[in-house]
Amino acid sequence: MKAKNANKTCWNCPAAIFKGHVDFRACGQSIEPKFVDGEQSIMIECERRPDLGLYEPSITLEQCTEWQLTEYGYMLKNMRIMILGIDGYLGWTLALKLGSLGCKISGIDNFFRRNCVDEKDSHSVIPINNIHERIKAAKEILGIEIKFKEIDILDRKELRNFLDEVKPEAIVHYAECPSAPYSMVDCDHAIKVQTNNVIGTLGLLFLMKEIVPETSLIKLGTLGEYGSPLTGRALFEGIFPGEAVLNWNNTEWSLGGELTPRDPVSFYHVSKVQDTFNIYEACKYWWLRSYDVMQGVIYGVHTEQVAADEKLRTRLDIDEWFGTVVNRFVAQAVMGFPLTIYGKGEQIRGFIALEDAMECMTRLIISPPEPGQYDVVNQVSGLYKIRELAETVAKVGKEKFGIDVKIQRVENPRVEAEKHPFNVVSQKLPNTFGFKPKVSLEKEITRMFQLLTQEPIRKKIEEKAHLILPETWWSGDKKQVETLEVYKPGTKELKGYEPKLITEERNE
Repeated sequence: MKAKNANKTCWNCPAAIFKGHVDFRACGQSIEPKFVDGEQSIMIECERRPDLGLYEPSITLEQCTEWQLTEYGYMLKNMRIMILGIDGYLGWTLALKLGSLGCKISGIDNFFRRNCVDEKDSHSVIPINNIHERIKAAKEILGIEIKFKEIDILDRKELRNFLDEVKPEAIVHYAECPSAPYSMVDCDHAIKVQTNNVIGTLGLLFLMKEIVPETSLIKLGTLGEYGSPLTGRALFEGIFPGEAVLNWNNTEWSLGGELTPRDPVSFYHVSKVQDTFNIYEACKYWWLRSYDVMQGVIYGVHTEQVAADEKLRTRLDIDEWFGTVVNRFVAQAVMGFPLTIYGKGEQIRGFIALEDAMECMTRLIISPPEPGQYDVVNQVSGLYKIRELAETVAKVGKEKFGIDVKIQRVENPRVEAEKHPFNVVSQKLPNTFGFKPKVSLEKEITRMFQLLTQEPIRKKIEEKAHLILPETWWSGDKKQVETLEVYKPGTKELKGYEPKLITEERNE
């Protein structure tokens, strides 16, 4: 089968330096580019192949000698990729994944995540070394070279110097605080999160415009930007499709191409919505290019690279600030604790296993968008109710590991609908980029039990198990939640709405 990106051209390549007669800054959202002096041509030079001189950007990736065929599609040889937030759960995992494919990896981190977890007096229950020891292990075990600098994304001078030194051909932006509860602790925490996330990203956009305008930005968003509309409106991929219309007051308007509504569910999610608009505007004004990845909750511990040696493992948190639900449930089960669900537990969320998430990111990175293109993908492989997740973790724990646990409903510290429809469109990753999920929920939960039941890790869970129950309330209160009900798995019927994941494209 032909690679999905085989017919993309120099127009998509980050090595293409535009030299023609088009004034990109004047294009904005217009359908047609604005050409200078009536010259109807766009010419480029290739940063990698200067021998070509000036030419029209018509060579396909399949034809170009700088692109090579991989299992993910055509990939730029020795592609220079910078990962912002490289020390984190996702950043480290992706660095190893891309490095194993021959990419030249660079990255920054200021250890924001480590410091926030320390503030909670918690730790990663999977032991991880400091970044310098991790980089050394990556070289010794996998042969991967990583160029690292400790830089705060808000330090634009240092970030500018590093961008100018490396000249990345893709930038993966993981350098944001990813915790809704952390953003809701108090005013100082909310300001800290929004300053880091919003101002950091805005500064990055200006630096890209100045230093690496051809580079694609792969930005981590979240499905939480959309909220969970009680109307049941489908969560389109960031932008309404061309055939979408609005009927009101006996008049019909097209919504095609407009950003879809957002309904963020915490001050953290508000920061991600602001990022969306800033990136969208930067692509419009300066012809930057970006994929905004609205991802479901990532869970799990396994990729081929992080499993190669214990020195290469990525972090896993279980505290109320940074412990996401599946990771937290498995840790609770390992300790024999009841699996705590908030409120009714009928909330529906999107999820994707760590290994599958890394495959999605790889496919996006190697297939850049066009200049000026802001595009959105919904990165999700399954939709589940929180109660359903608890039942699955309990089932795997009992059947495969002899662990018998109960389920505990507690007060919900968040302000959210506990019963709602949830219809998510995720068509681009499977149809445009060729992604097919490989990891089922039960498979990854089994892997997690296998790792977290190892005695050294189980001991680290035990040390911080008291930090699992939430005490950060959206109301601003500081109190631990009270138990509403404790019951045995398999004794209660799942009720409420059935989610729908829409992956097939419409046939007109």
